[in-house]
Amino acid sequence: MRIWTITNQKGGAGKTVLATNLAVEGSTKGLKTLLIDLDPQQSATKWWEAREAEEPLLIKCLYNQVIENLEAAKKQGFELVIIDTAGREGLIHTEAIDKASFAIIPCQPSLDDCRSALPTVDIIKNSKIPFSFVITRCPTSGEDLQEAKNSLSAIGLVCNTPTYERKCYKRAYADNLSVKEYDASDKGAGEITAIFEYILSKEDRLGKQI
Repeated sequence: MRIWTITNQKGGAGKTVLATNLAVEGSTKGLKTLLIDLDPQQSATKWWEAREAEEPLLIKCLYNQVIENLEAAKKQGFELVIIDTAGREGLIHTEAIDKASFAIIPCQPSLDDCRSALPTVDIIKNSKIPFSFVITRCPTSGEDLQEAKNSLSAIGLVCNTPTYERKCYKRAYADNLSVKEYDASDKGAGEITAIFEYILSKEDRLGKQI
C-alpha cells in the first residue's frame, strides 16, 4: 500500500488542493484510493462531502488514530492512501510521516516559504522517509520558480513540474472537483498528472510500501 503524506508547517502552501487533486488522479488511474484528512479545519472533508462522485473515499481522523486507520485501509484493500496534514500541529504528531512510504512538501516559490519548510524537512529526514518538494502556486512569469528550485534542490528532491497560479484550481475546488474533472484540457490538469507520475516513479525507486 502506498502512503503519501503531504506536509508543511506553513499555511497557504496548497496542501489540501494538492492532496485532493492527487487523490482524484489516483482514482482515475484505477487505484483504490483513500484520502485521510488530519487537519482540524477539515477543508478536504468539506470538499469531499459536497461531491457527487463516489471516489476517492475520505475519512477524517485525529493524529492518534492514524496508525489504526492505516491498518484498516490495508485490510480493506486500498492501494493508495494520501494524508492531508495540518500545519504546525503536524510537526508535533509525526505518525503520519513515520508511516509514509513517501512524503510530499508543497512549497510556494518565495525565500520565506523555502526557509519555513526546513523544520518539516528535519522531521522527515529523521524518520528516514524519502521526500520531494512540489513547488506550488507559481506566478506564470518571473524568476521565482527557478530561484525556488535552486534553493530547494540543495535540501532535497524537487519535482520538475510545479503548479501555477491558475484560475482552474480555485474554480475546481469551489465546485468540489479536481482540475481534471473540471476541465481535462486545462494546463492545470496536465500539471497534476505529471506530479502524480513523478511521485509514483520516485516512490518506486526510493520508497517502501507497507
